[in-house]
Amino acid sequence: MTNFTNNRWLSVITLLLLTANIITLALLWTNKKPGGRREEGKQAPPQGQVFEFLTHELNLDPAQQEAYKKLREEHQGGQKAIQDSIRKAKDEFFALLHQTDISDSMVKMYSRKAVDAEQKLDEFTFRHFQKLRAICNAEQQKKFDDIIQEALHRMAPPRRQGPPPPGMRPPEGDGPPPPPGN
Repeated sequence: MTNFTNNRWLSVITLLLLTANIITLALLWTNKKPGGRREEGKQAPPQGQVFEFLTHELNLDPAQQEAYKKLREEHQGGQKAIQDSIRKAKDEFFALLHQTDISDSMVKMYSRKAVDAEQKLDEFTFRHFQKLRAICNAEQQKKFDDIIQEALHRMAPPRRQGPPPPGMRPPEGDGPPPPPGN
């Protein structure tokens, strides 16, 4: 009789734990927000591309969506060429490391090329969003002004977490000391 009672209690406890685990997993899956924590009182913005985010947030009508799609394609085409020039300028700049006697003026000149290319990309992106704002009505422009910073943050490449890979660490004593707490 005690075996039957013990088995019965084990079965009940096992079923309760299994049910609790299923409920916990279901709650985690249904409340999960991609990208991290959910802020209290704020509705989660739609995830994905900046295009979808702005289209949704600005509530663009079909004609505006089509105009924005053309602007986006134009921007992506021009952006690729500028990014290639940035990459080339930085490659040329860091290729100077192979030379032993390099003047400061030469370093500054090559550095300036990379900075100028990045500035060109920033201006190109600024003009792109200026054109997008122009296709919006007055109400959408107010909303645009409120959300453009978030859209720009979504465009930025993700920041890498953690220490650099082993081969990428600077030698001891090079560069500024790490911030306190790291």
